Amino acid sequence: MSKAAANNGAGIHQVEPRETAGRDTIARYQAQFRAVAYECLSILAGNSIDRVYCDYHDDFVTRSQVTGEPIYHFYQVKTKGKRNHRWDKTHVFGLYKRKAPQPEKIAGSMAGKLLLHTIRFKNCCGSVVLLTNVHFDDDVENIAENLKGADFATKDIKDLIANFNEALVKDEPLDEEDIQRLLGKLQLVPGVTYLDPDDSDFHALAREAIYTYSEIDLQHTECEEIIHDLVGLVEAKSFTKLLSEMSEDELDDSVGIGIADLLKILSISKGAYDRLLQGGDPKAVKNASIIQRKLSDADATPEMIEFCSGAKVKWDIWYREKRHFLPEYDLNLLMQELSSINNMLARNQISFPHVDEQITKLMTALKGKQLHASLSKELLLGGVLAALVRGES
Repeated sequence: MSKAAANNGAGIHQVEPRETAGRDTIARYQAQFRAVAYECLSILAGNSIDRVYCDYHDDFVTRSQVTGEPIYHFYQVKTKGKRNHRWDKTHVFGLYKRKAPQPEKIAGSMAGKLLLHTIRFKNCCGSVVLLTNVHFDDDVENIAENLKGADFATKDIKDLIANFNEALVKDEPLDEEDIQRLLGKLQLVPGVTYLDPDDSDFHALAREAIYTYSEIDLQHTECEEIIHDLVGLVEAKSFTKLLSEMSEDELDDSVGIGIADLLKILSISKGAYDRLLQGGDPKAVKNASIIQRKLSDADATPEMIEFCSGAKVKWDIWYREKRHFLPEYDLNLLMQELSSINNMLARNQISFPHVDEQITKLMTALKGKQLHASLSKELLLGGVLAALVRGES
């Protein structure tokens, strides 16, 4: 007999709770945080998305500025615990199977709420996306396929177009061509596994994404720690209290996540990254990570790591300019000597402070050669680091 029963009562495990909606809500938020964190990793690629806004205007919003102008992509996350659930067109588009369409139902549907962004943000809205861990029924899949193929002749899409203005447009009505263009921005993405409440693959997917976008190959425990920190940051940004008036920069900082946040989580020096990026390094995140990790192990200070990153940039520029004009034999010998110094460092045969001694010897040995005049100790240090990065690639 339990202690509770002996006391003429009931244990907490014996009484059914009045409701568990709070736990479901938390699970949905966690799914949303994972989705945001996963999208944040695309910032590491450095070629499109530069900021992700958490729980602002929609579940999350990404921004790209490839053309110099901000383009926003709005995401809504919908999850279901029952994995064989399929969203129907009433939920997604507010359209009935048999009844005539009602504008207020379309406006309140998942797609209706997303499409509102295409009107409010006009040309700055790049796309509106519905993510779900489950699937859509055949009607919804057909609508999505027809929209993707710019086929606006089916009954359901004709109904959406006919009711679009009354459902979503408050000001001057849009013509049919504009409505078709806005409907074409809608994307439906089913079966997103990491949105499942009990998903166990998220860390593996995130690790793969980090490698895809940055070529940083993390150990399992390292990745778990980084993703834990990133999801925690997303959660904190999602609950940030907003002021009534905020500048764009203040908003970016309050609810947005950018490359500086990711570099901090990845323990990569922002200064080192900036130097590599400004030097035209297409793998700035990865190379900054390699230099950071190796030099930190050698007890280099943050200032020295940033200086070394700048030296590598200068070496890369020097090498690109001089390789076509200097004697090939001398250049190959120089590359071999720089690799040799890096190998001694990698095998712990010398410590980082002793790299300077090896570089001084190399400078002395190069006297009398044509390439000596254009070299410096800083450039040779950059050459050693370039060899280090090549060795890790």
